Amino acid sequence: MVLAQEAGRVAGGLEEIIVTAQKRVESAQDVPIALSVFDAATLEKANIDRVDDIALRTPNFTMMRNNVGEPQFYIRGVGSNSDSAAGDPTVGVFQDEIYVGRVSGAAFDVFDMERVEVLRGPQGTLYGRNTSGGAINFVPNRPNQDFFASAELSYGNYDNLEGRAVINGGITDSLAGRLSVSHREHSGYSENITTGADLDDEDNWSARGQLMFKPGDASRLLLSYDYVKDDAAGSARVPFPVFPTGQVGAFNNLATAALLAIWTPGQDVRKSYSVPESFQEREINGLTLRFEQDASYGTWTLLGGWRNVELSWMEDLDGLKPYGNPPVTPPYPPPYGWVLQNRDRADEDAEQYSAEARLTSPADSKVSWTAGLYYFTETVDRDESFLTQFSIVQVPSIPGLQVLGGDVTFTQNAESESYAAYGQLTYPFTDQFSVTAGLRYTNDSKDVHQIAVDNERTDPTNPDPTNTPGIPLYPGQPYDIKADDSWDSTTGKIGLDFRTGAGHLLYASASKGFKSGIFPSQNNVTSTVGVATPPEEVWSYEVGAKTEWLERTLRVNLALFLMDYKDLQLFRLDPQLRLQTFTEDTTNSGAELEILAAPAEGLEFGINAAYLKAEVDGGANDGGELPRSPEYTVGGFAEYSWPVAGGGMSLRADFKWTDDYRTEIPYNTGNAVSDASNWRITEIESYALLNARAAYVLEGSNIEFSLWGKNLTDEEYPTHIIPFLGNGFSIFAPPRTYGVAVSWKSK
Repeated sequence: MVLAQEAGRVAGGLEEIIVTAQKRVESAQDVPIALSVFDAATLEKANIDRVDDIALRTPNFTMMRNNVGEPQFYIRGVGSNSDSAAGDPTVGVFQDEIYVGRVSGAAFDVFDMERVEVLRGPQGTLYGRNTSGGAINFVPNRPNQDFFASAELSYGNYDNLEGRAVINGGITDSLAGRLSVSHREHSGYSENITTGADLDDEDNWSARGQLMFKPGDASRLLLSYDYVKDDAAGSARVPFPVFPTGQVGAFNNLATAALLAIWTPGQDVRKSYSVPESFQEREINGLTLRFEQDASYGTWTLLGGWRNVELSWMEDLDGLKPYGNPPVTPPYPPPYGWVLQNRDRADEDAEQYSAEARLTSPADSKVSWTAGLYYFTETVDRDESFLTQFSIVQVPSIPGLQVLGGDVTFTQNAESESYAAYGQLTYPFTDQFSVTAGLRYTNDSKDVHQIAVDNERTDPTNPDPTNTPGIPLYPGQPYDIKADDSWDSTTGKIGLDFRTGAGHLLYASASKGFKSGIFPSQNNVTSTVGVATPPEEVWSYEVGAKTEWLERTLRVNLALFLMDYKDLQLFRLDPQLRLQTFTEDTTNSGAELEILAAPAEGLEFGINAAYLKAEVDGGANDGGELPRSPEYTVGGFAEYSWPVAGGGMSLRADFKWTDDYRTEIPYNTGNAVSDASNWRITEIESYALLNARAAYVLEGSNIEFSLWGKNLTDEEYPTHIIPFLGNGFSIFAPPRTYGVAVSWKSK
C-alpha cells in the first residue's frame, strides 16, 4: 500500500506513483502487495534523513538501535537482533537492487534518493534470501543529460549542522554523471557525568558518485560508488527501568533492584556514568555495476555489487557509577562497596560480492514475467570482548555474594555462499482477472570458525573444568571449533488479482519465505557451538484492496495478513548476560489501513493505522508476545501550501503513536516472580511523536527557507533495553530537536 507518502494533485487527482517493487516499472496502485513508498518530495517535506524516519511513517515497521552499526528492523513482528557473523537479517535491505548482507551496513544516510520502497511480508520469489519479514529498497536518483545542482544547509540545537550538495549533468552526448555529498553532525544528546564529555553525538559523512553510459537507445550502463564514514563518542546507557520496591530480580533471586534504585537516585536519562573510552566508528564502501539491454523479447538486467563494512565500537553496557564513589544512605549502611561494570568491545570486517542476471518481459506484453539467476558470497570477521565485574561487598543484609565477572573474547570467522534461480509470471485471463505464480530455488551454505578465549587464564584458550570461566562464557569453557552446514528451499507465490469496473484492485495471495540457519555468537555451551540453528520458514496469506475515489482525490488501501512461522529464529539476553538463540513456531496476524486525500487545492493529509498480534504457538513460551510488536500503531500527516507575497508557504506536521511493546520475548524459567520482573523490565510504554516543518519559497529563485522540528513534545522512550539484575539498562531516543535550513535548486 502506498500512502506513507503524500502525493501531489495532478489533473485534479492524486499523483500516480511509479515503483519497481516487482522488478519492473509499474504504478504502485497496480502492485498486489502491501507497499509503502516515499518519493523525493516526501523525503524533503517530511525532513526524512535516516531509516529511523522511514520506520516511524510505515505501518507495522519498528526499528531499534543498539549502536550505529547494529540497527534492528522489525516488520509485522519479524526481525533479528543477532550480531552473529554467521547470521542474517530477517528484513532485507537493498541499495539500488544490491542486497546489503550485514545490518552494520544497512542504516545509512537517506539523501539524493528518487524513492524508498518498504515491502511488508515475505518476498521469497523476487527478492529471495532473508526477506521473510519484508524488504526495504533504496533507489537513488540516477545521472542524466540535464544539468542540475542543489545545495542545502541546516543548523539547529545541539549544534546540529547538516549540509548536502548534488551536481548532475552530461559529460559527453552518451555519458552523464552525478555526485552527491552529505554531512551531518551534532553534539551529544547526553553527557558523561564523570568526564563531562558528550555521548549520543554524531559525525557522519556520506557520498555517492555515479556514471551513466548510454551508447544507444536500447543500452544503459551504470557505475556507482558510495561511501559512508561515522565517528561518534558512543551511546549513553542508563539504569532504566529501576524498580525501587525491592521486588525480586532475575540474578540468583537477589533483591538487587532496591539497591540499584538507591545507588542512582533521580537519574537523568540524558546523563550516564559511561566509561570515557566508549566510541563508535564505521566505514562503508560500495561499488555497483548495472547493465540493461532492451530487446524485442524483453529487457536484460545484469547486476554486480561489492560492499565492505568496517565497524568498531566500545560500549559501557550499564552506565553506573564506578566503584569507590561515596556510599549512600540506609537500608544498606556504610561501609560497603558496589561494583558493576560491563564493557563490550567489538570489531567487525564484512566483505560481500553479489551478481544477478534477470530477463523481464516487454512493457507491452500481455503476459508479464520475470526470470533470473542470483549469486551471493560474504566473508565476516568479528571479535567481541566482554570485561565484566559484579560484586556487592560488606553488606551484611545480603550475605553470600561472591565477586563475579570475567574478561572473555569471542571470535567468529564466517563465510557464506548462496545460489538461487527464480521466475514469476502474471497471466490476465480477462481484462479484470489475473493470476500470478512465482517460484524460487535457493541453496545457502555457511562455514564458521568460532573461538572463545578466557583472557584471565595463564593459557586463555585451554579448557580447564576446575577454573570457573568469566561471564558471559560461564558456565562453558574456552573452545576453538570449526563447523559448516547448508540448506536449500523452494519458495514461491500464488496470487489472484481482480480489477473492478471502477478501477479498484482487489487481491489475495499465499507466499512462502525462507531464511537460512545461523551459527549463534557468544555461545557458552561447547556442545552446541558447531550446531547451527535450523532455518526459518513462513507461509504468508494476505488479502487487500487498493482503491481510489472522488475523481482520484481520495485513496484508501487495506491489507489483512496471517503469517505462519516454523522455527522463527529468536534471540535474547538471559539474566547472566548470556545470549540465548532458540526457535519458536509463531503466528503473526494483523491489518493495515492507509488513507490519503487531497480534498482541496494545496491541502493534503494522510492517515495510517495498523493492528498486529504476534505470538508463540506451543512450547514453554506458548502465548508469549514476540518482541518489537506493538499491538496498535496510528500515524499520519497534514500539509497545506498556499501562495503569499513574493513566493509560497507550506506547513506540514507528522505524528505517530505507538502502543506499548517489549524488546525481549518473555522468560519462562519456572520462577514466576523473576519471570514477571523481566517481562516488565523490557517493556517500552506507549509513546507519541510529533514532527513539523514550515517552508517559504522565494518566487522565481528556487531558494527555500524552512524551520523544522522533531519530537516536538520531547517524548522520552527507550530504543534499546538490556535486562540484568532485575532491572533494565537502556539507550534513549533523541530528545526534542529543531533548527533552520536554507536550500537552493538550479531548477
